[in-house]
Amino acid sequence: MKKKTLYKINTSKLWNTYNYVKKYDKFKYSKEDGITYYMNSRRDAVLKYLKSLELGKKITILELGFGAGQNAKYFIKQCKKFYGIDVSAPLAKFARKKNKSSVKSGKAKFLVGSMDKKLKLTNQSIDVIIIVGALQYVIDPNFCMRECRRVLKKNGYLIIAQSNTFQINEMIHPRKFLINFSKFLINEHHQYSHSDTLRSLLLETKLRKYFKKFKNSWWMNSWLLKTGWNDVWKFETNRRLLSYGRLKMILTKNKLSIYRSCSLPFFYNNKNIFTKLTFPILDKILIFLNKIFIFSFFLKFIGGANIFLCKKIGNKK
Repeated sequence: MKKKTLYKINTSKLWNTYNYVKKYDKFKYSKEDGITYYMNSRRDAVLKYLKSLELGKKITILELGFGAGQNAKYFIKQCKKFYGIDVSAPLAKFARKKNKSSVKSGKAKFLVGSMDKKLKLTNQSIDVIIIVGALQYVIDPNFCMRECRRVLKKNGYLIIAQSNTFQINEMIHPRKFLINFSKFLINEHHQYSHSDTLRSLLLETKLRKYFKKFKNSWWMNSWLLKTGWNDVWKFETNRRLLSYGRLKMILTKNKLSIYRSCSLPFFYNNKNIFTKLTFPILDKILIFLNKIFIFSFFLKFIGGANIFLCKKIGNKK
């Protein structure tokens, strides 16, 4: 079986494993939680771009990879008809529950489907497509973008918010800096677990061909190389590593004109008293500077999430 086919099958299995995805239904947002701040920041940036288009509320919106429907309730308020497509049946169930009244009235539909397959929507039927934090799980992003172009109306829009692999928030820890900078240097495009150990760097990247033979050695299994979060995925799949430049290249390659782009937030990993005091201040300063072109040009590469507002070029698929 080809790797690409295997990854598609296992990605579907992963997101349809109830015990794995149930955490997204039960996740409680907290003002004190850095991850919540990150997710709310990127969602608000998407909403800001959406509202700036001034399309009115008679439009049709499609959200790909809607997760547990936590963002959908905000997007539903901005349109007449909302469609959501996600590969996970359990997540679709959670999303319907979170948006019960909109589903009951027929305003919103949450469908099960893959972003790696042809979307079950007619040509040129959607005004705006939104993708928040889902493109990294797509096996073939170019196919996905072509499908987005197909279903978008003439002059339709795509708004995408995606985690930045090389964000400054992940670079402040010495070990994580070494791992992420190494992945940048060797031009690594995928990760095969959420592990952040030096051992995972040597055995789960392009460096594997040099270090695989040492897998069972004492030094490869030493405390120094195994320190960190060691999370081995049950299903053999991969997650695409996306930076500002990589995402921009995917969009432009598929004839999606970038109207605006930004990156934020910058610091949100508040784990101790010092970071809780300093990070919010640093983050506010960088977000302010991000509004000034000369600074935003560089800050786009280190923000936590990259947000793009794109427009379909031409009327062809």
